[in-house]
Amino acid sequence: MRKKILYIVNIDKFFLSHRKDIALKAKSLFKVHLATKFDLDKRIFKKKNILVHGLNIDRSSFGLMSNLITMLHIFKIIFKVKPDVIHFISIKPVLIGGVISRLFPTISKVFSITGLGSAFVKETIFSKVKFNLLTHLYSIALNQKKYKVIFQNNSDLNYILKNTNLKKSNCVLVPGSGVSLKQFKPKKFNFKDPIIMFPSRMLAHKGIFEFIEAVRILKKKETDARFVLVGDIDKNNPSGIKIDLIRKWEEENIIEYWGHKEKMSSILSLATVIVLPSYREGFPKVLMEAAACGRPSITTNVPGCKDAVVHNYTGILIPVKNSRKLAKEIQNLLSNKFKIKQMGINARHYAVKNFDINRIVETHIKIYKEMI
Repeated sequence: MRKKILYIVNIDKFFLSHRKDIALKAKSLFKVHLATKFDLDKRIFKKKNILVHGLNIDRSSFGLMSNLITMLHIFKIIFKVKPDVIHFISIKPVLIGGVISRLFPTISKVFSITGLGSAFVKETIFSKVKFNLLTHLYSIALNQKKYKVIFQNNSDLNYILKNTNLKKSNCVLVPGSGVSLKQFKPKKFNFKDPIIMFPSRMLAHKGIFEFIEAVRILKKKETDARFVLVGDIDKNNPSGIKIDLIRKWEEENIIEYWGHKEKMSSILSLATVIVLPSYREGFPKVLMEAAACGRPSITTNVPGCKDAVVHNYTGILIPVKNSRKLAKEIQNLLSNKFKIKQMGINARHYAVKNFDINRIVETHIKIYKEMI
């Protein structure tokens, strides 16, 4: 009988954008099952011969009852599918799924740590409590018999190794989810109409307020550029920015809001410089995509971001929550076309060497083969 792999992830859109290529390649080894919350049409996945299971999961809820329901639902799906390998992806599936999957010790587990979460940006008393609780949960969830844990950056890897019982031999460092170098490729810069682009979900933790403040500073200096937000409104995230506020920024002539865009390879190529002043990341896919498009990035010197950008080579690293420094670096790049072009060339070379989706996919397939 053909072996089965079960992917458990928080939402279908994330699976499509970050794990689809891995799952399609895995079809050579397994029957592929996907358990997630479906916002998209399930037929998208069925056409790819992926067997789907709706998952009752609320990404934003920290409530005990909500998470117990999710835990029970994951148990039922595992019991029904009886997979040979389970791949848990993103915070809640890793934690909740990891805990309940301990009841299935003969099944091999793969955990993808796509970032430790906003609680690890310890800003409030509540986030500090969450930080301590999540650290304990990671220790329980990842303490399995047959497992591999995939980390996207060294900071997360070192933290988990230090604070849990994980064996280093069971940990793998993979730089992000990869990018198609054929789809994302360089195009000429349009310096006559420069665009500074913030491509991200509209979340406070992505540094959107620092970006807006930096734009205000630059507008006062009459900087000749367009400042553009590209990305989804995330109503279910407590850090989400409301559309009314974004519309207000538009009315003040601070930014343009382009909303969600499907074909990011074309959109990123319209940018002169990409900006992501995030507070913490796993390994931002958009920074890999920007590099593949030959676009320099300005981002923060925090876990995840600093792993995706090489300072003064493929982009610029700035201190977190520093809108003045952000404004200064945007201004410096805009005044130096040669530096923008050279960083763009460097970024593409770096992407070819480090972010090729084919290499990322093969690494995952190798892990799956080891697990079976």
